[in-house]
Amino acid sequence: MPLREPIRKLVESGHFQTGVLALILVNSALLGLETLPAVKDAFGVEIVVLDRIIIALFTAEIALRFYAAPASYFRSGWNIFDFIIVAISLFAASSGLTAIRALRVLRVLRLVTVIPRMRIVVSALLDSIPGIASVGVVLVLIVYVFAVIGANIYGADHPDIFGNVFISMYTLFQVMTLEGWAEIASQVAQTHQRSWVFFLTFVLIATFTMLNLFVAIVVKTVEDEDDPKFELLREQNEAILARLEQLQNAPDRR
Repeated sequence: MPLREPIRKLVESGHFQTGVLALILVNSALLGLETLPAVKDAFGVEIVVLDRIIIALFTAEIALRFYAAPASYFRSGWNIFDFIIVAISLFAASSGLTAIRALRVLRVLRLVTVIPRMRIVVSALLDSIPGIASVGVVLVLIVYVFAVIGANIYGADHPDIFGNVFISMYTLFQVMTLEGWAEIASQVAQTHQRSWVFFLTFVLIATFTMLNLFVAIVVKTVEDEDDPKFELLREQNEAILARLEQLQNAPDRR
């Protein structure tokens, strides 16, 4: 296809990426302005027209990217993500249901695919899921153990916060977030003067230790994702895939 190579260069150019980024930002601003009654009453028609134009441009962008590399387009998770977001936007724009139309805000998430640094952060979060899940299981076990202890010791005097294991787990989750935990501890201390030992131990283990492990896992994964060695491997893989695509599209010279 004679047009495929120029279009490929176009969609990979910096100006094209900047234009898409500007379009996403404008769309984000319009979605926010639409929630303001005064703005909607004054410029409701204009906002709808601009919204339709932006959807059309997003659709054209996806079509150009697919035309530039049809064989490898759906091999990229980011391209699939963009495709799904635009498809949902088209469906939401044509729907009369308010709940469905609210899904148009998902277009803002396309910022993740346009800005490379955001891709690294999202990739790191996805790669850290196994480690986070392991820490999460341990954290649930710790909360459960302390919830059973709290229900047995304080449940009779404070049924509203330690009445059973489920109420206790909810209370300890609130304590773990450090939101109002001092008031909860003070309430229990009125009947159990040594309850500070229970709360202090739980906060040290669940908050200052376990929750910081979540952060440590994500930070470590981000550092690995941003390592030059990983970047070199990515470039080599992309070069190999591009070469394979050229060989597949090359005419048979035999």
